[in-house]
Amino acid sequence: MKRFSFRWLVMVLLLVRASAGAGESVQPVVNREYLPAVLDLINAATNSIDVVQLEMHDDRAVQAIEAALAAAVKRGVKVRGLLDDGVDFNAAAVARLLALGAEAKLDTPVKMTHSKLVVVDGRIVLLGSTNWTGNSMGNNNETNVRLDDPVLAAYFTRYVAALWADSATEPDLPSVESGPVKTLVNRQYFPEVMGLFNAATQRIRVVMYGISYSPKYAGGKVNQLVEALAAAHARGVDVAVAIDLSDYNALLNRVNDPAKKFLAEAGVAVFDDPAKTTTHAKLIVADDCAVVGSVNWGKDALENRNETCVAIRDPAIADHFASYFGRVAAEPVP
Repeated sequence: MKRFSFRWLVMVLLLVRASAGAGESVQPVVNREYLPAVLDLINAATNSIDVVQLEMHDDRAVQAIEAALAAAVKRGVKVRGLLDDGVDFNAAAVARLLALGAEAKLDTPVKMTHSKLVVVDGRIVLLGSTNWTGNSMGNNNETNVRLDDPVLAAYFTRYVAALWADSATEPDLPSVESGPVKTLVNRQYFPEVMGLFNAATQRIRVVMYGISYSPKYAGGKVNQLVEALAAAHARGVDVAVAIDLSDYNALLNRVNDPAKKFLAEAGVAVFDDPAKTTTHAKLIVADDCAVVGSVNWGKDALENRNETCVAIRDPAIADHFASYFGRVAAEPVP
């Protein structure tokens, strides 16, 4: 009997250890955590680094990243970078990457590549809202996630390869699920998020840089998302939304104001972020699921751009990001 009890105890300890390890495979990376996180990944790389970025500026933070990439190339790591062609300083960034021995190019003019994605050694993924600019890494509110999972890394490696071959064509890559994480690229985001909103029974939290709601686009995808929040509130779900309020970008404020007004009038708790802080995050928490990635709520983002996100069904991760919402939400919208 004692022997059986000991074996049972060992099995329980092994299960607990395995469970703890699974939890460590998904790590939120927000705000100032991003730069040290990406440098750690690059410095530890032994085989490959794939980067897809909307923006790659020439400033102190990015210079630190470039130095780490140069060191990685010198130790034999294959580095590949794809940047959006519509950002004026990206051509110079491509030239710098080529000079340090990486493969690099601009994407197609036909479609914006809005992703912020890093894949290391076919094993680790870092994705979210953070652009490779000092302002994004040093000042903004940003939400990202590190995924230590070879299944997910293999998927995003295929995504990078598809964009590298032809970034104008929609990648033929159905979503995959591994552990609590489901991949959401390009057109996969909207139906997943609508499903989460329609199924929510307890809470919804949204942090969003831009929401281009407009009554004249009745039935449009952005309107459907916003109206699903109002419907969730009407059926008793605790819904709260934080949207960027800029102290310098009047156009962004004009874009965001109709969504704020509609939601507030529907009874949804709507918050501005601090005006002096750019909240560039794109975050959703619906019950025990968090969605993290690069998608703003705009027509082009939902219908055309190259975007990378994940849905994470994990209560602890969802609670972590719900707490982040509380740190971002500053003032209720009158």
